[in-house]
Amino acid sequence: MAVGEAPSTLPPEEQPSLAQLDATPALARQTMTYAVSGMIAPALAVVTLPIFARVFSPSQYGVLELGTTMTVLVLTLTDIGLVAAAQRSFYDYPSNDAAARRGVLWTALTTTTIVAAVVAVGVVALRGPLSGWLFGSRSDATVIALIAASILPLNTVRFLSETMRLRFQARQYLVTTIVAAVLTSGLAVGAVLVLDVGVEAVFAATAIGGAAASVYGIFVVRDTLAGGFSRDELRTMLAYGLPLIAGTTSAWALALVDRIILNDLRSLDDVGQYAIANRLAALIILGMTAFLLAAGPFLFSVYSENPLLEKAVRARMLTYLTFILSLAALAISLFARELIDVLAPRFSQAYEAVGPLAFGAVGYGIAALLTTGVALARRTWYLAALSIFAAALNIGLNFALIPPFGFVGSAFATTAGYALLAMSYYWAGQRVYPTPYEPRKVVLTLGLAAALTVFGVVPLGPQPVALAVKLSSLVAFVAAVRVTGVMTPPEFSELRKFLVGMIPRRRPA
Repeated sequence: MAVGEAPSTLPPEEQPSLAQLDATPALARQTMTYAVSGMIAPALAVVTLPIFARVFSPSQYGVLELGTTMTVLVLTLTDIGLVAAAQRSFYDYPSNDAAARRGVLWTALTTTTIVAAVVAVGVVALRGPLSGWLFGSRSDATVIALIAASILPLNTVRFLSETMRLRFQARQYLVTTIVAAVLTSGLAVGAVLVLDVGVEAVFAATAIGGAAASVYGIFVVRDTLAGGFSRDELRTMLAYGLPLIAGTTSAWALALVDRIILNDLRSLDDVGQYAIANRLAALIILGMTAFLLAAGPFLFSVYSENPLLEKAVRARMLTYLTFILSLAALAISLFARELIDVLAPRFSQAYEAVGPLAFGAVGYGIAALLTTGVALARRTWYLAALSIFAAALNIGLNFALIPPFGFVGSAFATTAGYALLAMSYYWAGQRVYPTPYEPRKVVLTLGLAAALTVFGVVPLGPQPVALAVKLSSLVAFVAAVRVTGVMTPPEFSELRKFLVGMIPRRRPA
């Protein structure tokens, strides 16, 4: 047994696989639905990126990125941990106790809505000072006001979407995503190209798209909104969720504060270049989120019936998730220069930061799955404390690396922060809820993929030669994973069956 691997409570021949679970086809289909949901936003981002990259200057794109950063921070605060707490408390009650489950969701939604409304009013009142702090000028106070207008609808649609996920309403979740994403992107592009109103159009469109999606979400889950408010339930959820505020705020710092530091130490132009690199790396996060959205309720439901089985399945999931994310990160890192040349030629340096940011996204995905054991043990304060340490490392490295290396240094700081986050979450999870993970396979997979990303930044000669080398690198990675035993033929077969299960099949008449 490798050092650091938790001993399994089942012999190898009795270890369950994904294919052995009756719920696996449902998980695969839901993952596919969430994958489509997750790909809508990046697909639209690919369509709008060349439009915005040609209309907006790097500094304007920097304003767009910083405004988005603030929006995410505000939504992190208005959540006050209740989305995660509601999911955990929802499964405290059996499926036949619908009234109790409705009470959990109604109590959480009411509370977070009140918080969101109060915060929105505060942001509007402080729009001038906030604009000066964030953008270096009060002239962009309109952007801050539009962000405030989006807080309540975005907060609402997020909670309602999570409610759909808890109820395994993957198709309705997809429709909600389509309404929000398509309406937002369509209005933003139309306003920018036709009305020439600038960056403000994007934030106005976000508020409108969120409001429309909220209306649809309320219609879908209206029966759930008939629950009663429970102070006892709220106290239970706050005890679970409040420690997550520090964690989620630290996660925000880990993911987004680098833009603010980069603007202070360099310029809005650097923020714009960095934003483009993040747009490519974000494809990994959004795609990965599709699986995690389906896996969360799935793992909780398995745990409620068979905790031992849940551990074994989650351990296998980590190995597979690492392989898929590493392959995706390697592909994006290798072809980043070509993608940016097509999508955003004015941002010609952005490709240099894509590699480290892509592997930072892999670290984020691994850490997200590793939180499950800690959540099941209800020891969420571990997540809060450890995320603070990871954010502190990220902030410190940003101040150290940005002056000599610019936004590329910021990208490496982000990767280091997520690496620490994943390792510390692994330590915490094994401390409070030991699980038979395979850390040797995870580390080896990451190392093999990271080593090959060098071919994405070094000169490789003529374009045909460069493309051949990069494609060969992808093949070499898969072969190395196979030769080293990280993924055995039966595991490749199991993973392939799971992926095939994601493909919709026609039902017999």
